[in-house]
Amino acid sequence: KSHLEEQTGFLFLLTGLSVDGSFLAHDGKAGAGMILRRDDGSVIFAAYRVIFNCNEALEAEIHAIMQGMALALQHADLPVKVQSDSCNALSILSSESMFRSAYGHLVAEIKFCMDEREFVPQKISRTQNRVADCMANYSRTESCTAVWMSRCPPCCEDLLPLDCNPVSLE
Repeated sequence: KSHLEEQTGFLFLLTGLSVDGSFLAHDGKAGAGMILRRDDGSVIFAAYRVIFNCNEALEAEIHAIMQGMALALQHADLPVKVQSDSCNALSILSSESMFRSAYGHLVAEIKFCMDEREFVPQKISRTQNRVADCMANYSRTESCTAVWMSRCPPCCEDLLPLDCNPVSLE
């Protein structure tokens, strides 16, 4: 149950933020993809961002969560279900273990976002995360950053209906 549900006894719908990081060890190139959708699956925003000086895949995943959460705070008022195919990255939302790690600065930004809004972690499979994955890979390979409002970029429009994940709490 979410914090809001525990307080009120009602089931609340959430917006769903799917995120993914992309990293290649041989050249260090990385990117992040994120898409925020309403409970009906319609797109609020889609974004991808190139990440400079990335050390490993986990760092790219954490960047995707942090960037997605920061954008979600600006574009949605409801609680947000953060969906990722990385258990390690999602664990940051419910743990204090990474504060003293090399990624502590990113963790601090994530925790700041969590003070502003309720973010609920949800592990999803790679097949449910195709849009965020496509955008992360595109950003990494093209070294670009962009935000699309109310739609996703042309590079992944065909994937949008394939991984429209339910975002209501059960």
